[in-house]
Amino acid sequence: MMSEPKRLHPIMILLTIIKSIKDVIVPIAIYFFIFFFKDPSDNVWIRWSPYFFVALLLLSIFISSFIKWIRYTYRLEDNELRIEHGLFVKKKRYIPFERIQSLDFSETILHRPLGLVKVTVETAAGSVDEAEADMTAIKKDEATAIRKMIAEAKSTGKLPVENEDTGREETEEKGLVLYKITRKQLLFFASTSGRAGVIIAAVAAFAGQFADVIPFDEVFNEMADIIKTGFLLIIVLVLAGLFIVWMLSVVWAYLKYNDFTLRLVDDELVITRGLLEKRTTTIPVRRIQALKISESIFRQPFGYASVSVEYAGGSILDENKTDGVLIPIVKKREIPRLLQEGLPEYIFEEQYHSAPKRAQRRYFFIKSVIMTLVTIGLSIWLWPYGLLAILLIGLMWGWGVLQYRSAAWKVTGHQLVLRYRDIQQHTVYLQKNRIQSLDYSVNWFQKRAHLATIGTFVMSRGGGVAVVKHLEEEDAQKIYKWYLPNTTPKQDNVKAQNPES
Repeated sequence: MMSEPKRLHPIMILLTIIKSIKDVIVPIAIYFFIFFFKDPSDNVWIRWSPYFFVALLLLSIFISSFIKWIRYTYRLEDNELRIEHGLFVKKKRYIPFERIQSLDFSETILHRPLGLVKVTVETAAGSVDEAEADMTAIKKDEATAIRKMIAEAKSTGKLPVENEDTGREETEEKGLVLYKITRKQLLFFASTSGRAGVIIAAVAAFAGQFADVIPFDEVFNEMADIIKTGFLLIIVLVLAGLFIVWMLSVVWAYLKYNDFTLRLVDDELVITRGLLEKRTTTIPVRRIQALKISESIFRQPFGYASVSVEYAGGSILDENKTDGVLIPIVKKREIPRLLQEGLPEYIFEEQYHSAPKRAQRRYFFIKSVIMTLVTIGLSIWLWPYGLLAILLIGLMWGWGVLQYRSAAWKVTGHQLVLRYRDIQQHTVYLQKNRIQSLDYSVNWFQKRAHLATIGTFVMSRGGGVAVVKHLEEEDAQKIYKWYLPNTTPKQDNVKAQNPES
């Protein structure tokens, strides 16, 4: 019975041990690295102390993981999910069903052979740093039964009686399939994923753990000498490194988004994806705050885009929740047809009001000046090779031009559309009743040119959604007036008397 306390699967012990080892592996590696280069001691205890230390640490990790498994129980009672856990101090967490926004499943290569899943409980008022609760290893059919019982209890107001069929419910996802990635789309998406920066950042963060051991200053000085004497070799090495990073990003994206499927189940969007680790994410339609269509510089020429959402609920540190991707890649013209059934309130149009022509230079002037100063510095330091940095000035100028061409807006009924570009071009669709705040700002330089900036914020972990700079001041006032309470779309042409108030 669901009302009786139950323990998670014993594999939780192994999963907890692995997680604990991952948390301490870097300090241990640094410790052994430093100890290895020290002069050997004749004292046996000193010589073998690192190994005793590691053995003691592993033993404590195993014992604590076993105790955590023993003390972790869960049950459904009085329309609440009740979880009790703790190593030394027993903690109780009671989560009312009405607060639960979704139960998301994930399956690693350790879960799948045993028919297990990890269940993540998300609530609208959950912590930013972590999910409301995690059940690391539970039978998949039991997890599905719990999700069904909670859904029924939320609709009827009472916990349904568990029967034999409830525990044997099919685990296969049902509902209307809105989108399923094809093999061709997956390969193209992985090849243009742009995740190389994430991998480089991860490598840099890992290298930072060794800052006290590796003499970075000496390495940088040596690299400067090598650059001056072997510029061609450096170019080859850099290109080879970038190619390796790109290949790793392709593999990462391929594994993460393999078999990506978007379904509409009742009033929820259910996403399943992953090859080595299969994840199931549930996004209630009523919690969606904004819809975003993104076009990267590699995909836009081919007419491809991705679709993501900003929504309330979900921990920001859960990578399963942060991106909110609904469609990883698809022809842009297909988006209205694919989302019409699941998100009928959104209106997709291609006619926008662009930024005025006099705003164009404001998008690239400052960037070009900064890059000119950088070019001068590199030319002095790495003469004559530093002159190649002149290409970066053209790159910044081109980026600014693209940002100008992307800047646009559109108001249709109760919907506001803002388009802007960082590296990618983003088109954000917002419903008036979902916008938490709208900022209208004018700096000194914009005031002279009768320009303004519009920014929007919604109730999501990301907060800010879209900022479009250097719009026509009159257009920005129309948007601001449209957003004001007790106004209708017919009043959009009325100029706001005090937009900065």
